Amino acid sequence: MKALCFGSIGVVAETSELQRQAYNMAFQDHGLDWYWSIGNYCEMLRSPGGVRRLKAFTKGKVSDELLMAIHQSKQDRFEELLAQGVMPRAGIADCVARCQDRGIKLGFITTTTKRTLDILTEALAPHIDITSFDLLTTKADVIAEKPSSEVYQVALSRLGVAAGDCIAIEDSEPNQEAALKADVFCYLYAGDYATTRHNLNAVRNLDLIIESM
Repeated sequence: MKALCFGSIGVVAETSELQRQAYNMAFQDHGLDWYWSIGNYCEMLRSPGGVRRLKAFTKGKVSDELLMAIHQSKQDRFEELLAQGVMPRAGIADCVARCQDRGIKLGFITTTTKRTLDILTEALAPHIDITSFDLLTTKADVIAEKPSSEVYQVALSRLGVAAGDCIAIEDSEPNQEAALKADVFCYLYAGDYATTRHNLNAVRNLDLIIESM
């Protein structure tokens, strides 16, 4: 293995509940009586992308301007909540350290916004230096977001490795699909709110991955 790619922000930190709270706070900020329950949000997480979820939820009945304003408010609220502290998921820090000790390239292959990535990077700084990774991507690096495989094609090219020399870890089946479509072997390290059906290459922790390095 020459490269390990952490797929989504939910791989490195469990933030789904904080994001759900941030959306509900943003709705209140805009005087809306919308509310996303845990059950609602688990279903919405089947489709990657915050703005995409808002569009699906509103079914075209709300202007793009308002949707973007809501998403901006959600980002502000998410930043406030993350400032209270967040820990990396179990095994992530050890996995990063093992890769760096062995010269294995690290990628953080997200299609989230740069701001969300920056917020998480700052929040995790006491535990993991994400800025030291060999590659960081955001939605600005692709035309099609996950579950399209485009971001993985970009990652392989920029890291200079073949698909067979790279392993990915993703937090949901749609995101795992993005890696598999690029012929990258991908473990599913599902988050607390991820709904899974097939459990393809699913792991409960990263111990086996770390030991195999």
